[in-house]
Amino acid sequence: MGLKQGVAFRVILSFVIATGLILGLSNVLQFFSSNTYAQPTPLKVAFVTDGKFSDGGWGAAGYNGVQALVKKFGIDLKAADGVAIPDIENTLRGYGDSGYNLIIAQGFQWGDPAVKVAPDYPDVKFMIMTGLVKASNVASIFPMQQEGSFLLGSLAATMSKTGTIGFVGGQEYPNVVNIAEGYKQGAKYINPKIKVLSSYVGEWNNPAKGKETALAQINSGADFLLHVADTSGHGVIDAAKEKGIYAFGAVSDQNRLAPNTVLTSFVLDMDKAYDQAYNQVKNGQFKGEIFKPGLEPAKGSPGNGIVYLAPFHDLDSKVPANVKTKLTQLTQDIINKKIIVPERTKATP
Repeated sequence: MGLKQGVAFRVILSFVIATGLILGLSNVLQFFSSNTYAQPTPLKVAFVTDGKFSDGGWGAAGYNGVQALVKKFGIDLKAADGVAIPDIENTLRGYGDSGYNLIIAQGFQWGDPAVKVAPDYPDVKFMIMTGLVKASNVASIFPMQQEGSFLLGSLAATMSKTGTIGFVGGQEYPNVVNIAEGYKQGAKYINPKIKVLSSYVGEWNNPAKGKETALAQINSGADFLLHVADTSGHGVIDAAKEKGIYAFGAVSDQNRLAPNTVLTSFVLDMDKAYDQAYNQVKNGQFKGEIFKPGLEPAKGSPGNGIVYLAPFHDLDSKVPANVKTKLTQLTQDIINKKIIVPERTKATP
C-alpha cells in the first residue's frame, strides 16, 4: 500500500470509528433520556361537585384543594361545579370514558352513583368526600366533622348570654346531621341545660331562605348560630350580622364574609385530604375503604386529621383568655381520645 493510500485509509477508518462512537453515544443518551430520566406522566384527575366553587365555603374549599395538587404535582385536572343531582351518574361516566385515573366527587349524594358506575371502569379510582360507600375502586372520606362542631358548640355555650344557640343546615344528609349532633354535644358538655335549636332550609343555594330560617331562631333567643348550608348559609351569616350576634362558618374559614360577625369556623383541610388521596392512587396504595379522619390542631399538622378551627382574626379580643384555654384543652382531649365525640347520622331529641 502506497503512502498516499495508507494515509487515505487511516482517515477513512478514523471517520468510520468516530461516526460509530457518535451514533453509539447518541443511542445511549437517547436510552437514558427516554427511560432512566423519563418524567412520569401526571395522573388525570377529575374533580366534580354539586356545590359552587364561588360559594366561599364547601365548593371553594374543594376547588382550592385540587388546585394545590396542580401546583404540587402538575396533575392534568378537569373540574366541574354545580352538577345537578340527576346528572351525577352521567357525569361520572363521562369522565370514566375519557380515561381519568382518579375522580374526586365532593358531596354525599355522589356515593351511590359512584358505586353503580365503578364496575364499568375498573381502572378508574373514585374518591367520595363525605361519602359513606366503598367498593374495590371506590373509597370515601367521611371526616369526623362532629369533632369540630363539638368545639363550636362548647364555645357557643360558654359565651352565650341567652342560654339558646342555633344550627341551620341545608338538607338533612347524614354528614350534616352528624355535624349538628356534634354541635349539640359540645354545647351540653359545657351547659347541660342549654337549648339548641336545629332547622333545615331544604335548599343549599337560597340565601334568602337561609336568612329567614336564621331570623326565626334569633327571634327564639339564639345568640350564636352555626350553619352548614353552602350559599344558603350566607343568609344565616347575614341575619347574624343584622341582629348583632355571632355566627360560625363551615368547611372554609368564612370570617371574610362578615369579619365582625363570623367568630370562627370549623374547616376541612382539603389540601391534605386530596393530597393523601392522590398519593394513594399514584403509589398504587389505593384501598376501597371509608376513611374517617378527625381533628388536627391546625392546618397541615402531622397525622391524618383534617378538621380544625379557624383563628378568631380581628375578633380575638372578644374571646376571654380562659375560654381560649378551655378550647385548646378540649381540642387536645379529643385528639388524644380523652373525649370521644360519637358519630351520629340520625338526629336525637
